[in-house]
Amino acid sequence: MRLSPGAMVYGRDMMLNIPIEADFQLLRQRREARINYNLLQENKRRIHYDYQVNDQVLKLVPQPNKIENRAEGPYTITRVHINGSITIRLSPHVEERINIRQVKPYRQ
Repeated sequence: MRLSPGAMVYGRDMMLNIPIEADFQLLRQRREARINYNLLQENKRRIHYDYQVNDQVLKLVPQPNKIENRAEGPYTITRVHINGSITIRLSPHVEERINIRQVKPYRQ
């Protein structure tokens, strides 16, 4: 017998006969505003850098320990892609495509 307590006492389901009215456009606008606010907060201190071909970059180590360097390189950029990634030359015959969040500019 899978009945709720209200159904056991009154013999019917206890759902209300009130139609649910929701302003979906307002809910969507609030959701988008919250997402935009969160993005602004996350990127507030981010330094934007436009990478160009032949720039030198350092590749960040994913999880460095205390004595390991936090970055490797410098590596040369061979191609800049429009989706937020770049191709770097690791050695004369090896290239790697990597997201720009995983590199930082190399300054001499």
